[in-house]
Amino acid sequence: MDHHEPAPASVDESKKEHSHGHGHSHEHSENAAKIVGLGTVTLGGSTYMIDRDGQVECGKTTEFGVELVAGTATPSFGLLRNPDGTEVADPVKGEGHDSHWHFNVTPLDPVKKCAFVLKVGEEEAVVDFQRGAQPIGGGIMSVFKAIGGFLELKLHGDAGDLELWLYSGASLTQNAFKNAEFKPTPFDVPKETVVTITFPSHAGKQVKLAVRDMDKNPDEEGKENMRGGGTNYFIFPGETDQDPEWLKDEKWRGTAVVSFDGPAGKVECEPFVLCAHEALG
Repeated sequence: MDHHEPAPASVDESKKEHSHGHGHSHEHSENAAKIVGLGTVTLGGSTYMIDRDGQVECGKTTEFGVELVAGTATPSFGLLRNPDGTEVADPVKGEGHDSHWHFNVTPLDPVKKCAFVLKVGEEEAVVDFQRGAQPIGGGIMSVFKAIGGFLELKLHGDAGDLELWLYSGASLTQNAFKNAEFKPTPFDVPKETVVTITFPSHAGKQVKLAVRDMDKNPDEEGKENMRGGGTNYFIFPGETDQDPEWLKDEKWRGTAVVSFDGPAGKVECEPFVLCAHEALG
């Protein structure tokens, strides 16, 4: 199985195989899967989570994962389309297993302005695939649509600990034929901020993330992340008494929702699939 297998309904069911690699350290391979959660859509009375693995580039095949969250409808087609209605990549049917489908699209035209389109029967939803965005710390990325920012969450399955980075946006190259260069900017929040992660796939489970320390707040590579009393980096369990045992599995997989209190109120992402970074390669 891979990161796109259906989210488990319980902790016991989460111990599943993946096919994205066999790493067992905290090191990150440049060849690892680079997953970006794009959010959820509702079509045909059913709700789906959508993500992509890798960049969308002219002449390259990219996999979009579509996972059923609620309902029973089977997606019909996935494609890439420009705002003027022209199709950049031919519609493809999903390769399905259980409640998940892979749509492998291959654009043969520039991709600068296009979006991913999911069709269910006669209904369709247009999804911004966040051109150029990709995780840079070995985790899985998701989108904070309300603030135009990103998060990256990394689960170390060997220890059950989590690392989280917040980003406010990205600078992208303008060449529509090539991979957009992703340069995220830290989204710093007060160092006292506590980030909450809930797990819809694991009823009643949630964790709290905080800074490693109030001074330099280094990540696991020793890079400092404190800037004038603000930071974009948080960890679990840290120096708390929270129990990480239920996350300790290199084949762990589930659904996560990240939230925190921002300057204008609560900031929360839509559900996305999380798996241990060891499974990403």
